[in-house]
Amino acid sequence: MMRAAVLHGPGAPDAFCLEDVPVPPVGADDVRVAVQACGVSYRDVVERNGTYKRDVSFPLIIGLEIAGRVEATGSDVLDLKVGDHVASKAFSSCGRCRLCRSGRETTCFKRRPVRGGYAQYVSLPQDAWVRAPADLPFELICSLGPGAGVALNAVRDTARVQIGEWVLVTGASGGVGAPSVQIATAMGGRVIAISRSAAKVDFLKSLGAEHVIVAREGENFARQVKALNGGWGADVVIDTVGSRTWAASFDALAVHGRYAVVGQLFGEEISINPARIFFKRAQISGVGSVSRVQLEDAIDLVARGIVTPQVARVMPLSEIAEAHRLVEEGAVAGRIVVKP
Repeated sequence: MMRAAVLHGPGAPDAFCLEDVPVPPVGADDVRVAVQACGVSYRDVVERNGTYKRDVSFPLIIGLEIAGRVEATGSDVLDLKVGDHVASKAFSSCGRCRLCRSGRETTCFKRRPVRGGYAQYVSLPQDAWVRAPADLPFELICSLGPGAGVALNAVRDTARVQIGEWVLVTGASGGVGAPSVQIATAMGGRVIAISRSAAKVDFLKSLGAEHVIVAREGENFARQVKALNGGWGADVVIDTVGSRTWAASFDALAVHGRYAVVGQLFGEEISINPARIFFKRAQISGVGSVSRVQLEDAIDLVARGIVTPQVARVMPLSEIAEAHRLVEEGAVAGRIVVKP
């Protein structure tokens, strides 16, 4: 048996029940990992509170940002062995369909979401795991897939930031926002970070943001963005928030700008007159998760010191309800990590 935080239905942070449950079995294609750290992501929050419903059924052990040591492998596992340090992607893919074989594994029709990190052990298909250097702390690597890996997808591979471009990042202190600031800066972008908290200004500047705009939820910050560069606006928007920053972010987008939609933290719809899109010659792209190559590259960026994962607090799994409260309230700068 093992200890786990189990959800029996959607609810508030105190919906978690700490229970003894069976250790997960190891199938032929599976790798069982002894969990050493698990980041608390906003996807965990929206799965727990019922906003995110895709592939969600109860009872459920959530937690997708996992790092640990390989404890057992199935007979078909090729590249991982007992004792390896690994970090998780946000999903596993089949590796054989035309999408996987053309570099589009994040849209594999047979993809399966990664969950189970709020427990002492988790068993997932081998495709969900990427090996990490043994000298990188588990607390740093656990969030790289859904954090820095997705940021790399957004900034480098989707928006294709160029040297000298103005890059607007919403939700800039979050799990994807913070590494987006770091990566865009490393690529030569001039980063404008958006935050709801004045207390996070120094933090965001330490990551490389050239400017930080503190904006209340729903406030249109477009004029403030354009005031920074003579009315030009943002060449690139990396939007990790979604509906509640959409209007302001699109207003701030420069002509011929690229808008990368990374997150949607709320259940609301947006609306826009399509003419505004072609008048700006705007490109709007969805950023979907992280590929194996992107996670490998994100791990390399951390190993080289280009990206430094921001860990706000490390908490025991017994405090998972409090961890979720802090994340849902946006009360910390950086990731909260739980250790089972």
